Amino acid sequence: MVRSENKQEEKSMQDKHYLDDWIHVPICQKGDKLYHYTTAEGIRGIVENREFVATKSAFLNDKMEFQYAVEVMERLIERYIVNTDLRMQFSAKLKAEIDRIGIISSANAALDEDEMSFYVVAFSKQNNNSLLWAEFTDFRGYCLEFDYEKIVEGFRHRVFLHGTVIYDEEEQMNGLLESLLSCIHSLVEKGAKDLQGFFEEDAIPSEESLNQLVAAMAVVCSVYTMFFKKRYFAGEEEYRFIFPPLHYEKGQDRPQFRLLDQIFLPYIMVELETEQQELPLQSVMVGAKNNSDIAVRGMKYFLKTQGLDIPVLLSDIPLRY
Repeated sequence: MVRSENKQEEKSMQDKHYLDDWIHVPICQKGDKLYHYTTAEGIRGIVENREFVATKSAFLNDKMEFQYAVEVMERLIERYIVNTDLRMQFSAKLKAEIDRIGIISSANAALDEDEMSFYVVAFSKQNNNSLLWAEFTDFRGYCLEFDYEKIVEGFRHRVFLHGTVIYDEEEQMNGLLESLLSCIHSLVEKGAKDLQGFFEEDAIPSEESLNQLVAAMAVVCSVYTMFFKKRYFAGEEEYRFIFPPLHYEKGQDRPQFRLLDQIFLPYIMVELETEQQELPLQSVMVGAKNNSDIAVRGMKYFLKTQGLDIPVLLSDIPLRY
């Protein structure tokens, strides 16, 4: 049986809090802060209406990210499953099952595209991050500081997942491996004893046992794919909230569209429900290009009219122009 070899790494993993026992996506802890970079229009909607823009997953900045977890899983299969026939069979079955359930791939044409798409609200663990200022606001927008626990509580009225995006490939692979081991252990306990030697050269699991393992891991991969990105994006330190495919009962949740560089980008508005309408906004930072006093004064006055007496700061990132 394959086991984690690095004890220090195991201890580090134990110190973290995860999405659940099977999905090792780190989540924030009590007292943590999350930061949301947005425009003047964005902060106005958040403060006045308690609503966030959730962008459709297929239109995020990394166009391949919702396929990336499958690539990592393929490399894991290649590394750890030594029986060639089993490796090829498991890989083919897993891809087919992932396509069938339709969360990652659009190969299942029988499903409407909206039934397979997720919507994402992106935060960061980084305050005053030059990469995020540039990407989302051209240094002219705002960085909003929120209390993590209150944001989670505010989204509890609807189904969602949340967690830290993982950029390190070894950490990604270790998470998938731990999930695979957990799936095998669970199925063995339920009677699939032929999975015990899954990583051995002479492994010959039954078709039934293999199909059960494939079904479980297809769901695992589909969840992980929402939290895996390539290392090129590591500077974002993203923490994301993910909302499920849309259902149009009573006309709700129909996508809206915003224009960016002449491109239509679909999104939905996600309400943040808070006790007594108290917004868990703790501070606002003004982008470095909004360096006039009026930008800070205007934001303070706007927040005051909304009943928010919180710090408003100016970013100290030095810009030449």
